[in-house]
Amino acid sequence: MTQERPQHASVRRKAVILGASGFIGINLARTMAEQGFELVCFARYASEHWPRGSIIILGDLATPPRQLLAAMEGSIVFHLASSARPTAATDMAVAEIEANLMATVGLLEATKGVDCRWVFSSSGGTVYGQTDAAQISEEHANVPISSYGTVKLAIERYFNLYRSLHGVDSVIARISNPFGPYQSAAKGQGLIAALFDRIASRTPVEIWGDGQNIRDYVYIDDVTQALILLGLRGSAGEVYNVGSGVGTSVIELATKISAILRIPAELVYAPARGVDVRRNVLDIQKIQRDLGWRPVHTLDEGVALTYRWRQSQSPIPGQFATAGNG
Repeated sequence: MTQERPQHASVRRKAVILGASGFIGINLARTMAEQGFELVCFARYASEHWPRGSIIILGDLATPPRQLLAAMEGSIVFHLASSARPTAATDMAVAEIEANLMATVGLLEATKGVDCRWVFSSSGGTVYGQTDAAQISEEHANVPISSYGTVKLAIERYFNLYRSLHGVDSVIARISNPFGPYQSAAKGQGLIAALFDRIASRTPVEIWGDGQNIRDYVYIDDVTQALILLGLRGSAGEVYNVGSGVGTSVIELATKISAILRIPAELVYAPARGVDVRRNVLDIQKIQRDLGWRPVHTLDEGVALTYRWRQSQSPIPGQFATAGNG
């Protein structure tokens, strides 16, 4: 077994964000820029929302450009890149494995001698699977019921393997259901964005199942602060849940958004999907105990802030066809 390298994550002021053009990536980049980090944004396509002064590197995770590998030296590397979302289908499983699992393992192999700290954004819902637990701790069994969750869990395992064999410094963040500014319903990025679009445009909202599925929703500003803390002070090799610790049903969420928009929601029910767990609420005691983190924003506050942000943007018609479970 390779001896582990000394870790100096607490003094790192450089950050590389993989998947920086996504919802979490944009918000993380803007927050880190405000906090004075030297920032590298990596994605296939540039985003107009990246902060000024960021170093921009474009490319594919499967064939990372040399300048990206060089930029990782001495950095906190936030791995947010993902080309898939939860679905009951398996017809794209091979593509998911190639684009996400194989690409990540290839990058780990290429950088196993690089001095960096990884923070991998895993899934706080799909890696656990079906459970009756009131809150799910990091020690809960992992029984994914989708290809998406299976791939996320496999990537976690490879980070553990490279830590064991090569001393790679990594922390895993299992994030629940983040929401807030820059989340796009048109890209299928979350129930709250979808509900805002559908209800605001007076389009029927399709609910998979009876609308009583419970999820854990956490405002994006709280997520970015958690990720930065994990990058700076999270214990190497550990897994941390990042959520609110509070469960909310689809119906409750639709009612809240309908009230803030002052538009009645037209709900249309469709058969439940096999990929949707009945209840998923994260236990966040570990990250609170180790790092002193817990969400600052309640769900109502986060929804109000999201609404305020949406009002500041140019109107965009709702385009998301279904709004089932987040």
